[in-house]
Amino acid sequence: MDSDELIKRYTAGERDFSGTDLSKANLSKVDLQRVSLWRANLSRTNLTSTQLTGADLLGANLSEANLSHAVLCGANLSEANLSHAVLQGANLQATLYNEATVFPPNFDPVQAGAYLIAPQAILTGAKLSGVDLSGANLSGVDLSQADLWKTNLREANLKEACFRSACLMGSDLSEADLSGADLSGANLLGANLRTANLKNINLQEALYDEATEFPQGFEPDSVGAYLIRPGVSLPQANLCGANLSGIDLQGADLSGANLSQGNLFGIALEKANLSGVKFSGTILWEAALSGANLREALLNGADLWQAELEGANLSGADLRRANLFGVDLTKANLDQVNLTEALYNEATQFPEDFDPKEQGAYLIAPGVSLQGVNLKDTDLRGADLSKADLRRANLLGVNFRSASLHEVNLTDALYNEATQFPEDFDPSKQGAYLIAPGVLLQGVNLKGADLSGADLRKVNFFGVDLRFTTFDGANLQGAFYDEATQFPDDFDSTQAGMYLIRVCCKNRKPLAINSLSGLESCSAPRKSGRIPQNPCTKSRENVQKSFLKPDPTGKL
Repeated sequence: MDSDELIKRYTAGERDFSGTDLSKANLSKVDLQRVSLWRANLSRTNLTSTQLTGADLLGANLSEANLSHAVLCGANLSEANLSHAVLQGANLQATLYNEATVFPPNFDPVQAGAYLIAPQAILTGAKLSGVDLSGANLSGVDLSQADLWKTNLREANLKEACFRSACLMGSDLSEADLSGADLSGANLLGANLRTANLKNINLQEALYDEATEFPQGFEPDSVGAYLIRPGVSLPQANLCGANLSGIDLQGADLSGANLSQGNLFGIALEKANLSGVKFSGTILWEAALSGANLREALLNGADLWQAELEGANLSGADLRRANLFGVDLTKANLDQVNLTEALYNEATQFPEDFDPKEQGAYLIAPGVSLQGVNLKDTDLRGADLSKADLRRANLLGVNFRSASLHEVNLTDALYNEATQFPEDFDPSKQGAYLIAPGVLLQGVNLKGADLSGADLRKVNFFGVDLRFTTFDGANLQGAFYDEATQFPDDFDSTQAGMYLIRVCCKNRKPLAINSLSGLESCSAPRKSGRIPQNPCTKSRENVQKSFLKPDPTGKL
């Protein structure tokens, strides 16, 4: 078969070309998604920029084939021969291979994003939704937190496999061997386990619904699984990290349950008892919460974008740092609610005479003043902050993608490598400081900043005011400071691994960090664009190396 015939038949709807000889054919830039080329001969074939998403290439001969910039996402390369194939720029994200697959020398499929399908493989968090793994030997494999939505695992060997907190919604597990497997916290809504071997299976806190099929006589409740349906009673249930997007739990009793860090996008919880529920960090986009009892619920850091809360009881609820964009709270009970550092926009509606600013909430809108505000890790995608005042604001980990930052003032604001800005936006040109290993922060005022968890290795803190700064969990190994640096009370710089620097030039002027670049102990690259000209160009002999040792007293 030549390339023209293959393209013609594929365009007509045919997909199975198993065993076909296409060696040396030119299939460059052809769309062959989900084609079956099982054990086909594709040696020396031109497949540059070819679309092979979801293709079945099991046992195919791809030796010396040119696959540069080809898209092989989700393709099956089990037993395929890719010896001496060209894979430059190829996309192998979620591509499947096994121990019999032959790759070119020095090619690392794991680094390329491919998944090894074999016993004992580590596939934590793997994206395998809709993939055909029927009959696969995955005994002892780690698929915790993996996405296996509607995945075909029929007759698979899953003995003693780990599926903790995995999404198995709608998956086919019929006739699979799940003996000794760990499915604690897994989502089994709509899954088929009717003829599976469930001997010694762990289903503690797993989720199922009336569409989930179990073997005859098997009682999931008796092994600690949770039935998910309207009106269900699950007080104190542990549903941490659960994906319940779009699920109907109207009228359910979830009082005291843990639903933190979960995905509840579009969930129906009208008139549900949610008193004392933990929703910390949970996504509640467009959640239906009208008439729900949320008394003393923990919603700190929750994202309630466009959620419906008409008539909800939020008395005593904790909404610190919650996102309330577009939420209508006019008929909600907000008695003694905690809105410290919560975010709202001009579309958010509050009860008459209720002032969110007095409760510590921040308005996100054009021209607002957010000077010195802590916005760490907030999601501000699409927000309009044009001409806003964000001087000295904490922007570590903030997502500003698609946000409007026209003429925003970022003087002395802090951001890190996790902060996402709109394309072509340069925060350093707006006066912001990058917080990252090896940067120069000499003379910067960081008084009261929240640097918890920040990577501050080998940072220059000469003359920096760090009073009242929070360093919980921060990495300060090898960071420099001098006698002008001011620390919080009871802060032990030596224990933090920092270096007190007392260095002099012949002219007795302070030596800038640039002059230490010849020393092995401070050779990390500097990422700040604010590095002054080196005032001392003397050699390393000018530096008294003894001062690079931690001062045990913390004093000069």
